[in-house]
Amino acid sequence: MLNERSILVRTGIVTICVLMYVLILISNSVAQEAVGTLILALPSDLMPAYVTQNQTNISKFVPIHIRITKISDDNKEERYWESNITEPGTTSVSAPIGKYKIYVREIGSNTVREYNNDGNFYSIGSQNETVVIPLYPNTFQKDILADAPWRVEPNITIPIYCMVKDADQNDYPLKYIKIYDDMPPYGTNDSNEDVLVYSCYINQNIVSDLWYRIYDVNPADFTKPDEEVHIHVMFDASGDPFDEDVHTYLKVKIANEAIPVLPNWYAGDTHYHSFYTDNIWEFGAPIYPTTLAGKALGLDWITITDHSFDLNPQRWNNFLNDCHDYSSPSFLVIAGEEVSCYLPGTTQYNHYLAYNITDFIPGGEWEAIGSDTSSDYTPAEVVSKVNEQGGIGYVAHPLYDDEFRDPWQDYSLNFTGLQIWNGKGGNWESKLNGGLTIWKELLLDGRKVYIEGGSDAHGDLNGAFATVRTYGYTTNLTKHGILRALRNGNSIMTDGPLVIFDINGEMIGNSLSLNNGTNATLHILWNSTAEFGIINSISVKKGVINETEEINFTTIQPSSIEKNTLRDERELIISPNESCYYRVEVFSTTTNGEQYRCYTNPIWVDVVSERFSFDTGEGTYPGISGTHNGTIKPNQTVTVSRLYTYPCVGTGGHTEYAKIWNSTLDVIAIWDGYKGDWHNISFNDTFTLFANETYNYTIITGSYPQIHHTDALPTSNGWINCTEFVDANGKKYNDGIPAIKLFKYKFI
Repeated sequence: MLNERSILVRTGIVTICVLMYVLILISNSVAQEAVGTLILALPSDLMPAYVTQNQTNISKFVPIHIRITKISDDNKEERYWESNITEPGTTSVSAPIGKYKIYVREIGSNTVREYNNDGNFYSIGSQNETVVIPLYPNTFQKDILADAPWRVEPNITIPIYCMVKDADQNDYPLKYIKIYDDMPPYGTNDSNEDVLVYSCYINQNIVSDLWYRIYDVNPADFTKPDEEVHIHVMFDASGDPFDEDVHTYLKVKIANEAIPVLPNWYAGDTHYHSFYTDNIWEFGAPIYPTTLAGKALGLDWITITDHSFDLNPQRWNNFLNDCHDYSSPSFLVIAGEEVSCYLPGTTQYNHYLAYNITDFIPGGEWEAIGSDTSSDYTPAEVVSKVNEQGGIGYVAHPLYDDEFRDPWQDYSLNFTGLQIWNGKGGNWESKLNGGLTIWKELLLDGRKVYIEGGSDAHGDLNGAFATVRTYGYTTNLTKHGILRALRNGNSIMTDGPLVIFDINGEMIGNSLSLNNGTNATLHILWNSTAEFGIINSISVKKGVINETEEINFTTIQPSSIEKNTLRDERELIISPNESCYYRVEVFSTTTNGEQYRCYTNPIWVDVVSERFSFDTGEGTYPGISGTHNGTIKPNQTVTVSRLYTYPCVGTGGHTEYAKIWNSTLDVIAIWDGYKGDWHNISFNDTFTLFANETYNYTIITGSYPQIHHTDALPTSNGWINCTEFVDANGKKYNDGIPAIKLFKYKFI
């Protein structure tokens, strides 16, 4: 009689024997299964070759990711093989007899091409099956993709933009566009596991340079409507084997709060490419879908800066018209140009962002098929041409370096500023830090140069567009107001929080004069959201002109001084004894560890000695521009080289022309436009106003300067009188004394 232990042992032995027999059968079956070969051919003859000035051939191949799936009898897909391909050529894959699909995705892209042999799949038998995967240059074949903003403001639908481009040579038979709620694991190409949210029956052969549709979908139709939704867009095609289905996978953050805002500060992207940028490797999105994405993201404006080598005078005029037509009071579209400047003796180029220009500035590159093979102008010539048009110029990504571009070399040129923040991630971090270093060196040398941030996105609404933003100050959202902010540095750049400051009410980008030893108030205001993190630190940087390093004036940690870490303000007392500037850097962190930053432009402080001034003090309201005539009689000797005009708050009040004279003196000062600190203008010579001598003055003002509404005004330095004031409307008065300060500009 067998005991219980003996039964268990014998049962175990039998089980093991059965399992071994089954494994042997499976092994023999696999060994006997017929295997064929799938040949993936990526033909190099579709690769464009460029010839540089020194006759060097350069071909550019974008690495791709290939995935092969095996189709079961019930049409289920099973991942069989996948790999990254970094060079064109032929790749052979051994595969058991059966049916297969092939998916191809450019590395870094979220769009996948599905090759399915027009729905019949690729059958692998004893013979090799070859699949030719075209390398699609933009202007020769088709580009098919969907895009959507990477975030949307609260209570906003998601604008999904679907595009077929360059289907003029080989049409694209499109049956449906289907939008799915993508289910985990995300991006698997198998729509059977996803939930259909929207379907549009197209049933059209697309034969067009550019065909697109926009679909508004409600976040509530997705699984996580209050977090981040995953979207699968499918272009369902029919026709020959190369009219493949295309899948795009998008992630859209559904914001719980609006993007950080402060009164009169408006968010934009200063470097963006529309579909007017269209060459062998690059193209952007149409302007209309971009405006919808910008609004959804929380932007107020964009400057579209398409490549000069993709434009010509006719396209430039069309571009200007489109920017005007798609602009609206709630969302501004401002036309600009990214001009290619050739570097003598090389085959590389610099790029320069030109705003507020009316005439097209040509500039070709050998990178772009169909454009001139060389640029028309050097960087110095382009900067000059932009200035001659009254334009605004920022050096684009000054440290960018590749086979086509070279870092900016001449920082002595008279440009407005530097676009040093050019997107997030990758090597852009080191480029930003390097750009900040160059900018600080220019500031310490006494240059009034500004910074801005932009995405340099070519479309790419879901990945790059507006991830870096520039806020500009303007009392009203107008094209003129935003351009003025960029011209004068009344702006900050950020990828998250919004932080501003002023000194004695003078805003970012401006200058003020302080007497030596005088206290001033530096007022900081910040605003962030949980999405962009609590404010960890606020660093106030001070730069003394002609020194070699900045000073960390102070660092504020809001949590340690019982301040709100999302929205609050702080005042500091400064008392500079030398001419300098102040600027602010801010860092924030979210609960999941994501970090964000904000950089302001400076405020400059000119420190002067009190004995070198004749100061009327601030005036009264109302203020209006016009021509002032009168006399000045100082009670002490004053040396003068500059004239400062007190402006009405938030305006550009300034002096455009000043003349001071008597029988022994005749000096003038002429305004140089809205450059740097335009409230101060310099006389052609330094001169002396002697005590108890009478001097005549003529002062012509612009915008809205402050005025003393009296015919005679005593000051601590003497008297100033009005003999006649003719305002901008031609009306004459005898009680309009300009609110000014005459002083000798001097570093202390």
